[in-house]
Amino acid sequence: MNKQKIGYILLTVTVVIIILVAGGYQLPKYASRLTYLAVLAVVDILYWVSIRPAFTKRFIGLFAIAYWLPMFMLMVFFIAGLFAPYTDWYPFLRIYFPGILLILLIGKGFFLSVLFLGDFVVTPVWVIKKLLGSGKAKLKWERPKMVLFLAAGTASFFMLLYVSGMIFWVNNYKLTTTEIQVDNLPEAFDGYRIIQISDIHLGSFINNKSLQEIIKITNDQNPDLILYTGDLLNFTTDEALPFEEDMKIFKAADGIFAILGNHDYGEYRQWDSPEAKAMNDNALFDFYKRIGWKLLRNQNALIQRDSVSLAVIGVENWSVTKRFGKKGDLKKAISGAESAQYKILMSHDPSHWDGEVNKAYPQIGLTLSGHTHAFQLAIEAGSVKWSPASLLFKQWAGLYEKVHENGGKQFLYVNRGAGYLGYPGRIGTRPEITLLILRKAR
Repeated sequence: MNKQKIGYILLTVTVVIIILVAGGYQLPKYASRLTYLAVLAVVDILYWVSIRPAFTKRFIGLFAIAYWLPMFMLMVFFIAGLFAPYTDWYPFLRIYFPGILLILLIGKGFFLSVLFLGDFVVTPVWVIKKLLGSGKAKLKWERPKMVLFLAAGTASFFMLLYVSGMIFWVNNYKLTTTEIQVDNLPEAFDGYRIIQISDIHLGSFINNKSLQEIIKITNDQNPDLILYTGDLLNFTTDEALPFEEDMKIFKAADGIFAILGNHDYGEYRQWDSPEAKAMNDNALFDFYKRIGWKLLRNQNALIQRDSVSLAVIGVENWSVTKRFGKKGDLKKAISGAESAQYKILMSHDPSHWDGEVNKAYPQIGLTLSGHTHAFQLAIEAGSVKWSPASLLFKQWAGLYEKVHENGGKQFLYVNRGAGYLGYPGRIGTRPEITLLILRKAR
């Protein structure tokens, strides 16, 4: 075995260990996914061995830098986390380093995918030629350079697309106005205006400019009620503290209510002790009190109009998946709200709707969720509506309706999120503030 092969074997082993050990330490919640990343890293190295001979000495240096940059940045990301937790990085680095890394990894993914598809076509042709050419000179397998150029072009296109999403879409806020026709809605709530905001992820903001825009769009609608459906944070409560005075500017006639999302529980970072995590949780609860938002943790509140009432019900995070868990207790949350003429549920994860709500709680007229971000990547044009989020969630953006056998209707609205996480951009789906207007069906 020559020195070059030994070097590649050592490189492969080192990369796999860093991904599994350093990556698992820095991102414990995603540890189960790191095995797939390690396998892809091995494939990455193997493809380099097969590609390298195709380049002359004149271009190999430049190509090597382009090829290995994603892997190098990934190793830096994981190793740096051993010395300084990613959650404690300077905000600019914390937001844009993983964002740029993600773009490079996506480009590498498309590059290798095109190569794989090309090899899938080239190899059978080579086998057939070899069989038909039996007895002739040895036929050498070669990857056409056109496949390499096509792979590089595809990778470049998608990386530029993602860069454009960081520039043109990420703060291009959209107000979505939706009227919901409700049977037997009390006249006192006909025309009731509800603003839904979700997934702000304050830890992704470098300054308050974006938040100020969200506040202006919200307050300009003169809402009766503001409902916030979770994920105020990325990792820790400290991320919200610089924005405390801004958060107090939101205004609604009947108040502002909020629930917790999966990122609000502080489970995406390592804690020195259970007590430290509890302090982080309590700091968030105190933050909500200081800004004047009512945090509903398996609780409800009644909005009175004349002799009728509307119930706002908030559950803790509830998901059909084990990864996010079932902290929510809807039975407890709805207790005491039975007399309300209309019931609105806030549940961060939209899988709760099919998982429990419309099966066991038909009295809940409207459920509001977020969580999906519409994957920050979607095609929404006319009747065409698709996102990678649809592979994970049956309901991932917009309004959904379920009609029961008795004619009763339940609605779910999934907000696309006002912020972002991981990738500091959006493609094809703008950050959203939703205005929901209740109308008495006639």
